[in-house]
Amino acid sequence: MKPTILLTLLLTFTVSAFEFTGKVVGVADGDTITVLYNKQQHKIRFQHIDCPESTQAFGAKAKQALSEKVFGKTVTVKWKEKDRYKRILGDVYLGQRWINAEMVQNGMAWHYKFFSKDATVAAAETKAREAKLGIWSQANPTAPWNFRKKGAANRGPPEKGAANTKVFTTATGEKYHRDGCRSLAKSKFATILSKAKAAGYGACKTCKPPQ
Repeated sequence: MKPTILLTLLLTFTVSAFEFTGKVVGVADGDTITVLYNKQQHKIRFQHIDCPESTQAFGAKAKQALSEKVFGKTVTVKWKEKDRYKRILGDVYLGQRWINAEMVQNGMAWHYKFFSKDATVAAAETKAREAKLGIWSQANPTAPWNFRKKGAANRGPPEKGAANTKVFTTATGEKYHRDGCRSLAKSKFATILSKAKAAGYGACKTCKPPQ
């Protein structure tokens, strides 16, 4: 094989994304879903976008908007890498609809410009801003990355060793739990406290795990 042909093939392989199609079985928030594929559940963090946190204005609305679009439906996920929490960073498609861009276009998400230079998503945000849709209907919307920074500053340092405490989550829930909590489903997933909180899970009020 000629070197130029081999190089072309290698470059093509390098930039190609992984792809799979599965059913959406969970929606954690406006930019995180769980997809069932090949009998396994995969957590997908939408790339290019950042939605309001659950405790922010429009946080619940963003989650509801995404649920109405994809929950229980079959989607295609295209991705190249995972984030530090082992979530797939993906583009989610429902047929020909690119859901990542739709969330921004509907005013339910920001273009995450720190990690994305996508022109389509940037244009979608501009249009949503001009039309004052969703988050842009507010006088001074707070970007979720700034909201998270403020929250981290207010919380102060965590209890010694607490960040690595084992907790449990489920595919469809929004809380993290102690092992044995009656609110846990059979499909529980073990993680550590710091990762559960970073992924947007809140503490269960029944079993009262560490915070």
